[in-house]
Amino acid sequence: MCSELSDMDKLILASGSPRRKEILEKFSILFTVKPSSYIEVFTDESPEKQVLNLARNKVLSLLESDTVFDGSIILGADTCIDLDGKIIGKPRGPEEAEKMLNSFSGRTHKVITALALYNGKNGTFCLKKRITAVTFADLSTREIEWYLNTEEWDGAAGGYRIQEKGSLLITGINGSWYNVMGLPIRLFYGMVASQGLTLFRT
Repeated sequence: MCSELSDMDKLILASGSPRRKEILEKFSILFTVKPSSYIEVFTDESPEKQVLNLARNKVLSLLESDTVFDGSIILGADTCIDLDGKIIGKPRGPEEAEKMLNSFSGRTHKVITALALYNGKNGTFCLKKRITAVTFADLSTREIEWYLNTEEWDGAAGGYRIQEKGSLLITGINGSWYNVMGLPIRLFYGMVASQGLTLFRT
Protein backbone atom coordinates (compact mmCIF):
# COMPACT_ATOMS: atom_id res chain seq x y z
CA MET A 1 0.00 0.00 0.00
CA CYS A 2 1.34 3.42 -0.92
CA SER A 3 1.60 6.23 1.60
CA GLU A 4 0.81 9.76 0.53
CA LEU A 5 2.96 12.61 1.72
CA SER A 6 2.03 16.25 1.53
CA ASP A 7 4.52 18.76 0.17
CA MET A 8 5.28 19.76 3.75
CA ASP A 9 6.38 16.32 4.88
CA LYS A 10 10.10 15.82 5.26
CA LEU A 11 12.58 13.11 5.87
CA ILE A 12 14.47 13.13 9.16
CA LEU A 13 18.11 12.15 8.84
CA ALA A 14 19.18 10.52 12.10
CA SER A 15 22.84 11.20 11.37
CA GLY A 16 25.20 14.11 11.75
CA SER A 17 27.33 13.01 8.79
CA PRO A 18 28.14 16.00 6.53
CA ARG A 19 28.60 13.58 3.60
CA ARG A 20 25.09 12.13 3.92
CA LYS A 21 23.68 15.62 4.23
CA GLU A 22 25.49 16.71 1.05
CA ILE A 23 24.20 13.73 -0.91
CA LEU A 24 20.59 14.28 0.10
CA GLU A 25 20.88 17.97 -0.79
CA LYS A 26 22.36 17.08 -4.17
CA PHE A 27 19.26 15.07 -5.02
CA SER A 28 16.84 17.81 -3.90
CA ILE A 29 15.38 15.82 -1.01
CA LEU A 30 13.59 17.79 1.68
CA PHE A 31 14.91 16.76 5.07
CA THR A 32 15.92 17.88 8.52
CA VAL A 33 18.89 16.62 10.52
CA LYS A 34 18.30 15.13 13.97
CA PRO A 35 21.43 13.17 14.90
CA SER A 36 20.77 10.09 16.99
CA SER A 37 22.39 9.91 20.42
CA TYR A 38 22.81 6.14 20.12
CA ILE A 39 26.25 4.97 21.23
CA GLU A 40 27.71 2.33 18.92
CA VAL A 41 28.51 -0.98 20.57
CA PHE A 42 30.29 -3.66 18.54
CA THR A 43 29.71 -7.38 19.04
CA ASP A 44 31.04 -10.70 17.74
CA GLU A 45 28.38 -10.86 15.04
CA SER A 46 29.31 -10.52 11.37
CA PRO A 47 30.08 -6.97 10.18
CA GLU A 48 27.05 -7.08 7.87
CA LYS A 49 24.67 -7.97 10.68
CA GLN A 50 26.21 -5.44 13.05
CA VAL A 51 25.95 -2.54 10.64
CA LEU A 52 22.28 -3.33 9.99
CA ASN A 53 21.59 -3.41 13.72
CA LEU A 54 23.44 -0.13 14.27
CA ALA A 55 21.46 1.68 11.56
CA ARG A 56 18.17 0.44 13.01
CA ASN A 57 19.18 1.25 16.60
CA LYS A 58 19.95 4.84 15.63
CA VAL A 59 16.38 5.26 14.45
CA LEU A 60 14.96 3.50 17.51
CA SER A 61 17.02 5.78 19.77
CA LEU A 62 15.50 8.84 18.10
CA LEU A 63 11.99 7.43 18.38
CA GLU A 64 12.50 6.68 22.07
CA SER A 65 13.80 10.20 22.75
CA ASP A 66 10.54 11.96 21.86
CA THR A 67 7.07 10.85 20.75
CA VAL A 68 7.03 13.77 18.31
CA PHE A 69 8.94 11.53 15.89
CA ASP A 70 6.39 8.70 15.92
CA GLY A 71 4.70 9.65 12.64
CA SER A 72 7.89 10.72 10.86
CA ILE A 73 9.89 9.29 7.99
CA ILE A 74 13.34 8.62 9.50
CA LEU A 75 16.55 7.46 7.88
CA GLY A 76 19.23 5.80 9.99
CA ALA A 77 22.54 4.84 8.43
CA ASP A 78 25.79 3.25 9.44
CA THR A 79 28.96 2.62 7.48
CA CYS A 80 31.81 0.34 8.43
CA ILE A 81 34.78 -1.32 6.81
CA ASP A 82 35.15 -5.09 6.77
CA LEU A 83 38.74 -6.28 6.62
CA ASP A 84 39.19 -10.02 7.01
CA GLY A 85 35.79 -10.30 8.68
CA LYS A 86 36.54 -7.68 11.32
CA ILE A 87 34.99 -4.23 11.62
CA ILE A 88 37.26 -1.25 11.13
CA GLY A 89 35.60 1.86 12.52
CA LYS A 90 36.74 5.46 12.87
CA PRO A 91 40.30 6.06 14.11
CA ARG A 92 40.63 7.64 17.52
CA GLY A 93 43.84 9.41 16.60
CA PRO A 94 46.58 9.68 13.93
CA GLU A 95 48.40 6.60 15.23
CA GLU A 96 45.32 4.44 14.80
CA ALA A 97 44.64 5.99 11.39
CA GLU A 98 48.20 5.11 10.35
CA LYS A 99 47.66 1.48 11.36
CA MET A 100 44.45 1.34 9.35
CA LEU A 101 46.06 2.75 6.22
CA ASN A 102 48.95 0.31 6.54
CA SER A 103 46.51 -2.58 6.85
CA PHE A 104 44.71 -1.47 3.65
CA SER A 105 47.90 -0.98 1.64
CA GLY A 106 47.96 -3.20 -1.45
CA ARG A 107 44.75 -4.96 -0.43
CA THR A 108 41.01 -4.94 -1.06
CA HIS A 109 38.52 -4.37 1.74
CA LYS A 110 34.73 -4.10 1.86
CA VAL A 111 32.78 -0.97 2.73
CA ILE A 112 29.35 -1.80 4.11
CA THR A 113 26.60 0.77 4.50
CA ALA A 114 23.29 -0.17 6.08
CA LEU A 115 20.17 1.95 5.75
CA ALA A 116 17.17 1.78 8.07
CA LEU A 117 14.12 3.63 6.73
CA TYR A 118 11.32 4.04 9.25
CA ASN A 119 7.90 4.81 7.82
CA GLY A 120 5.98 6.49 10.61
CA LYS A 121 2.82 6.42 8.52
CA ASN A 122 2.48 2.68 9.13
CA GLY A 123 5.14 2.03 11.78
CA THR A 124 7.32 -0.22 9.60
CA PHE A 125 11.05 -0.54 9.00
CA CYS A 126 12.81 -1.18 5.70
CA LEU A 127 16.38 -2.43 6.20
CA LYS A 128 18.91 -2.76 3.38
CA LYS A 129 22.67 -2.85 2.96
CA ARG A 130 25.14 -2.24 0.15
CA ILE A 131 28.68 -3.59 -0.13
CA THR A 132 31.47 -2.02 -2.18
CA ALA A 133 34.97 -3.45 -2.64
CA VAL A 134 37.76 -0.86 -2.41
CA THR A 135 41.32 -1.64 -3.52
CA PHE A 136 44.24 0.38 -2.18
CA ALA A 137 47.56 0.97 -3.90
CA ASP A 138 50.77 -0.21 -2.28
CA LEU A 139 51.36 2.80 -0.06
CA SER A 140 54.77 4.08 0.87
CA THR A 141 55.55 5.45 4.32
CA ARG A 142 55.83 8.89 2.75
CA GLU A 143 52.39 8.64 1.15
CA ILE A 144 50.79 7.59 4.43
CA GLU A 145 52.50 10.44 6.28
CA TRP A 146 51.29 12.88 3.63
CA TYR A 147 47.73 11.68 3.95
CA LEU A 148 47.77 11.78 7.73
CA ASN A 149 48.85 15.43 7.50
CA THR A 150 45.68 16.23 5.51
CA GLU A 151 43.68 15.27 8.64
CA GLU A 152 40.98 13.77 6.43
CA TRP A 153 41.21 10.63 8.53
CA ASP A 154 39.47 12.37 11.44
CA GLY A 155 35.90 11.10 11.76
CA ALA A 156 36.12 8.86 8.68
CA ALA A 157 35.47 5.12 8.73
CA GLY A 158 38.77 3.44 7.96
CA GLY A 159 40.59 6.75 8.23
CA TYR A 160 40.12 7.94 4.64
CA ARG A 161 37.68 9.88 2.48
CA ILE A 162 37.31 8.58 -1.07
CA GLN A 163 35.62 11.77 -2.28
CA GLU A 164 38.55 13.94 -1.26
CA LYS A 165 42.34 13.49 -1.23
CA GLY A 166 41.89 9.88 -0.17
CA SER A 167 41.07 9.05 -3.79
CA LEU A 168 44.82 9.21 -4.50
CA LEU A 169 45.31 6.12 -2.33
CA ILE A 170 42.83 3.99 -4.24
CA THR A 171 43.37 2.03 -7.45
CA GLY A 172 39.79 0.91 -7.95
CA ILE A 173 36.33 0.20 -6.56
CA ASN A 174 33.75 -2.44 -7.38
CA GLY A 175 30.30 -1.18 -6.47
CA SER A 176 28.66 2.08 -5.49
CA TRP A 177 30.81 5.18 -5.08
CA TYR A 178 28.12 6.79 -2.95
CA ASN A 179 28.16 3.73 -0.70
CA VAL A 180 31.76 4.44 0.24
CA MET A 181 30.73 8.03 1.03
CA GLY A 182 28.10 6.68 3.43
CA LEU A 183 24.81 6.86 1.53
CA PRO A 184 24.20 4.53 -1.46
CA ILE A 185 21.70 6.78 -3.16
CA ARG A 186 20.26 4.21 -5.59
CA LEU A 187 19.60 1.80 -2.73
CA PHE A 188 17.90 4.58 -0.78
CA TYR A 189 15.80 5.53 -3.79
CA GLY A 190 14.61 1.94 -4.15
CA MET A 191 13.68 1.77 -0.47
CA VAL A 192 11.70 5.00 -0.73
CA ALA A 193 9.93 3.80 -3.89
CA SER A 194 9.03 0.45 -2.31
CA GLN A 195 7.26 2.32 0.49
CA GLY A 196 5.33 4.50 -1.95
CA LEU A 197 6.88 7.61 -0.45
CA THR A 198 7.52 10.82 -2.37
CA LEU A 199 10.79 12.21 -1.09
CA PHE A 200 12.61 12.79 -4.38
CA ARG A 201 11.43 16.04 -5.91
CA THR A 202 12.38 17.82 -9.11
